[in-house]
Amino acid sequence: MNGKPRIAVLVTLALLLSGCVTNVVADKRMRFGLATAAYDAGDFPRAYEIWSALADEDDLAAMRNTAQMLRQGKGVKKDVGKAFDLYKEAAEKGFVTAMANVAEMYLSGEGTEKDTKEAVVWYARAATAGLSLAQVKLADMYEQGIGVERDPVRARALLERAARNGYGPARTRLEAMGAPVAGTPAPTPADANPDEAWPHSGRLPDAPRTGRSSPGMPMRTGAASTMTAGDLTLMNNGFAHYAANNKAAAFATWRAVAERGNAEAQLRVGLLYESGEGVGQDMIEAYRWLKLAAVQGQPQAVEAFRLVFTSMAPAERAIAESLAKNPNTHTKNDP
Repeated sequence: MNGKPRIAVLVTLALLLSGCVTNVVADKRMRFGLATAAYDAGDFPRAYEIWSALADEDDLAAMRNTAQMLRQGKGVKKDVGKAFDLYKEAAEKGFVTAMANVAEMYLSGEGTEKDTKEAVVWYARAATAGLSLAQVKLADMYEQGIGVERDPVRARALLERAARNGYGPARTRLEAMGAPVAGTPAPTPADANPDEAWPHSGRLPDAPRTGRSSPGMPMRTGAASTMTAGDLTLMNNGFAHYAANNKAAAFATWRAVAERGNAEAQLRVGLLYESGEGVGQDMIEAYRWLKLAAVQGQPQAVEAFRLVFTSMAPAERAIAESLAKNPNTHTKNDP
């Protein structure tokens, strides 16, 4: 077979595969729509049957809705333990509303052992992803010192972020504090109610975070030549830990190098704080470390810092700026 027929065969196969994928997605959306219609009509057993089948196919929204029905006993025997497990699976695979459900159950001890620190972790993940309700819940925990050391400044910063998203309850709270937020409140996707069924089919797990650098990416060309032998060894140890999925060890190893002013290590510490890998998710710490790397000209840090900067409220930036002045400062949120 010469080149042209071979290319034609490959193109044909690609088109056929593309059509198969399109048909699978369309079928899932159709089935999800049938479940939503059944749920809205009060036919909970039928809705549960369809959503649970889709959950087995890794549709995260269906997984989360199945958990919701198990938790409430709608269309199926109530099972809060199984509900928690499904919520957590969807949350760990990136479904934001499920993160808030996991946090809520940790906070109340429903379906799992009560753990206020884990509640903080999961509300923080949902808050960072933009869920305004989670931002307000996390603000409450910082305000009251539940699961975390009391920090009214961070609480207010979280309320400001939610209010900027157009979340009415956050705006009302700020106005009651004498701190009105500019702009007109408007419904946004961040207003999603964790107590309601999700109306649309969810993405498959492991979708890439577009525009985000990975802590495990290779160091930039020439970076190794500027390091001491000891720091280079530690950096490589950190990469080995990260590749072995021991994110906590990677964080601790890179943090030691970052405190000595190394931009490559500072970048990775910032990225780990941003994603919550190996350490509690903390956007203020992410800002701090990414800025330290960015001012040294680390190119990936410059872009990562820009993304974090634009996601933060002014009060959060003020806290982070004060921390960025000293890379050796350990905060109460450090491990």
